[in-house]
Order: sequence, then C-alpha cells, then structure tokens
Amino acid sequence: MSKRFMAGGAVAALAVVLASVVGLARADDETFQDERLQEGESEAVVAPEYVGSGQFYTGVCTIGPRAGDIYFNCWNLGFTSSAPRLVLCQTRNSQNQWTNWPDQFGCQVIHADNFQNGRVFVKVRRLDTNGAGWGQNLQINLLVVN
Repeated sequence: MSKRFMAGGAVAALAVVLASVVGLARADDETFQDERLQEGESEAVVAPEYVGSGQFYTGVCTIGPRAGDIYFNCWNLGFTSSAPRLVLCQTRNSQNQWTNWPDQFGCQVIHADNFQNGRVFVKVRRLDTNGAGWGQNLQINLLVVN
C-alpha cells in the first residue's frame, strides 16, 4: 500500500513539473503587462506532450557517509533514451535510519544517458554547513522520464 501511495505522490509531483516544463503552469504578477503584445493578441502555448506510463523509471542509489561534496554515478536504471526528457533527484535517509537529522542537501543532475542500462551522474552537496560531510547512510531517489 505504501508503494502505491509513494508512486501516486511521485506521479502527481511529476505532473506539476511536466506542466511547468511545457509552459502550462505560469506564475505572473497580475499587474505586469507585456508591452510586446498588442491588445487582442495572445502568447503561443506549447502543446502538452503525452508521456505513457511505460516511460517512467525510478531508482535508489546509496551514497553512504562522505567527507564533503560528491559526484556520483547511478546506473542500471533501465531507461533507454540517450537524453531523457526529465530526471529528478532527491536525497533521503536510509529507510532503516528514521532520524530527524537537521542536515539539508542539494542534489543536482549533471548528466543522464543510456550507457550501462540507463545512467545518471549527480552531484550531492550538504547545504546547511556549506559543503561539510555527513555521517548517515544517505541515499538518492531518482525519477526518470524516458
């Protein structure tokens, strides 16, 4: 049941991200008016693109404790595209370590390709101490849209 709940949450979050990527979600100040548009004209909207359920790939890579910033390869994720349209990463504690650590991390996707059955290269940095290390068994959650 919890896997279905997590998958549903991931799909909902992905829908929001995809909507913002294709230009459907917009946050404009109502007082702003673009002078380039004449009265009665509208901006072009990119048509949404359907992503089938068979194009989502997820994975968890364990990084473990580190002394500082790290560049890390996660592979064997199963996607086939040489340039996937979307890759999201998020750090988390190990499932066996339910501790409310005050650490804050940033996870940046550097590169993704289809080498080694789907590979993602990420950078992880601890944000709350300007790059100092961490002691917990840190993991990365990845969501790839092929």
